[in-house]
Amino acid sequence: MLLCKAPIFDKNKSLYGYEIKYEKEDLDLNEIVKNLYSIISQLDIKKFLDNKQAFIKVIPDIIVFTDFLNLINKEVFIVEIESKHLKSKSLLEKIRDLKNEGFTFSMELTEGDFDIESFLPMSSIFNYLSISFKNFIPEKEQFIEKVRELSFTLKAEDLDTKEDFDKATLLGFDLFEGEFFTKPESIDTKEDTFNKLEVLKLIRYVSVEDDLNDIAEAIKSSPDISVRLLKYINSSFFYLNNPITSINRAVAYLGKKNLVSWLFMLSMMSASKNDLDKEAVKTALFRAKFMELLSLKINPDSNIADTAFLVGLLSLAERIFKIDLKTILKELNLSEEMEKVLTEKEGYFGELLNFVIAIEKNDILTIKVFKKKYMLADEEISEITVETYRWIDTMFEILR
Repeated sequence: MLLCKAPIFDKNKSLYGYEIKYEKEDLDLNEIVKNLYSIISQLDIKKFLDNKQAFIKVIPDIIVFTDFLNLINKEVFIVEIESKHLKSKSLLEKIRDLKNEGFTFSMELTEGDFDIESFLPMSSIFNYLSISFKNFIPEKEQFIEKVRELSFTLKAEDLDTKEDFDKATLLGFDLFEGEFFTKPESIDTKEDTFNKLEVLKLIRYVSVEDDLNDIAEAIKSSPDISVRLLKYINSSFFYLNNPITSINRAVAYLGKKNLVSWLFMLSMMSASKNDLDKEAVKTALFRAKFMELLSLKINPDSNIADTAFLVGLLSLAERIFKIDLKTILKELNLSEEMEKVLTEKEGYFGELLNFVIAIEKNDILTIKVFKKKYMLADEEISEITVETYRWIDTMFEILR
């Protein structure tokens, strides 16, 4: 099963919580519950969600015919269900009972379901109402103007542009989720932007220098980066029998390519100043590690996997550094081929990047085509997902 989390922000663009997106098609009810609980139970939920709550969308049968809700923490998860299913009196009664037990519910507006009268009694049961900004017809806007008078906390979904976000804010929404938050609001094309961050200057040096001893000496000139490098190299990722205490040995162990990726992660953390930036970094790390592990499943060549990692990491570099991609790649001495992969998303690495973005968007068709082409089993994807999120949690502890 494919699963990822999408950040949800409030009006101040501070992190409010997450939406859990997962693959629901082509599985029977028991398989959905089994696979979903299997992934959730393998994660440290507090770390995974940064001690925030998470919206998780379910179909009615999961509520009525399974014990899934009894298996998850009702203090953490907000259960979401589409409005089209709420014509069933038995389902509503079940939801009322669960609400009395302490569960919190959110309703997602089904396209075309604009009968405001039917929503009046729902406001006493559902705390949240989620509305997609796709297909934003006049009838939807009229419905929003009426429904915002009720007691729902309004959540805007599928915000792709700044115009979408501004419109949602104007219409009185409280919470916001969408691809807009992974896009830079402003881009700087000046090369001297790189001089603002010591780590980026170091990456530039490492990219052009071939002598590992000289690279080690450059790293030693920054005590903070040196300490972080030793902390990283001696972490649980590497299973070392004896700790490495020498910067020269650490550089030799990692190699130039992996050192650039690690420094790039460190620079991203240094550039993140608010919740929006931090969530963009987490998304970049998810793409990088997921693509690396996925590539190893398809092809055991570690050099190819290392490149896949870097592609995923760089895919949100513009958003995080607010510098245009051409300048970033030029300053890091990376090839034009890398720029083509990142801008046109073609070739093998483009396929990997498109696949991980499809997971973020829950684009089922793209996901199906990719899995079929590379003969990937759902169990393999689940393992990669869990390992990726565990890695991100640990990485954030190391890089902070």
